[in-house]
Amino acid sequence: MSQQNHDPQVDLISELREIALEIGFHSLGIAAAGRSPHADHYLDWIETGKHGSMEWMTRNVERRIDPRKSLPGAKSVIVVTLPYSSSVDESRDGGKIARYAQGRDYHKVMKPMLEQLSRFVTNDGEWDSWYTVDSSPMLERDWAQLAGVGWIGKNSLVIDLDIGSYFFLGTVVTDRPYPITSPVEDRCGECTRCIDACPTDALRTPRVIDSKDCITHWNVEHRGPFPEEVRLSDWLLGCDRCQEACPWNHRPARLIPEIHPELAPRNPLTDLEKISSISHDDWLDQYSGTPITRAGHPGLMRNARKILEEREDPSR
Repeated sequence: MSQQNHDPQVDLISELREIALEIGFHSLGIAAAGRSPHADHYLDWIETGKHGSMEWMTRNVERRIDPRKSLPGAKSVIVVTLPYSSSVDESRDGGKIARYAQGRDYHKVMKPMLEQLSRFVTNDGEWDSWYTVDSSPMLERDWAQLAGVGWIGKNSLVIDLDIGSYFFLGTVVTDRPYPITSPVEDRCGECTRCIDACPTDALRTPRVIDSKDCITHWNVEHRGPFPEEVRLSDWLLGCDRCQEACPWNHRPARLIPEIHPELAPRNPLTDLEKISSISHDDWLDQYSGTPITRAGHPGLMRNARKILEEREDPSR
């Protein structure tokens, strides 16, 4: 009986993907480390002030556009995905909270998972690696597209053909030379539903968000009072309108992925009257360990009061 031949390159990818799935990730792709393909687009985005008040986006720019600056000699960028729940409790009457923020803080969930994957990649110190989940200079979506875990939709989010866009991205950068996986076809076509659905026209052109008009920028990242022209449109934290409008998130054939138990929705407090004057201790009791704390205690009260004002007087 003849011995079956194996492609060592394919075997390397299969082994790594199997490990990632065992850890709990949904999918994995690999790209060759280098300068990010949209580096110039990012630099222009910063230059034209579309980052709004997020000054941290202007720091460590060279590292952000090229992972080899963070890990000298890097050869591979491994990208993994971890879905979060796409369901919402429609019966709740209060401020709306984006789906990503309704479970445990994804940084706390993904970091130990990425550390485990990174340990496997380094192979007892034979190779070097560096991992991150949305907390270090890295254009994760560029690498997700290159690695083939999805394509960048017109709402600027990565879309997976099977499950849509409700997922987090994590990366492991390593000097270990892995074979690459192929990018997937952009399937947005002529659709502009995400652009049309944006309440504030922050998506003026496909794949370009002007943070100065984005609700998520104002109710999560901004500190201090709102400018008079800002509207939150009932969003207490974050905004999912561009995802809710995307056909890939609600088509009948969409697969519903398994959700990590710690990312299951906790049904956080959304009562605007209570939140508008919530004490710091109660704020901690309600939201500690979730991404909702990103807005801060004063910020969340500010958001609730703003929504109440808008409901009372839509012109405000």
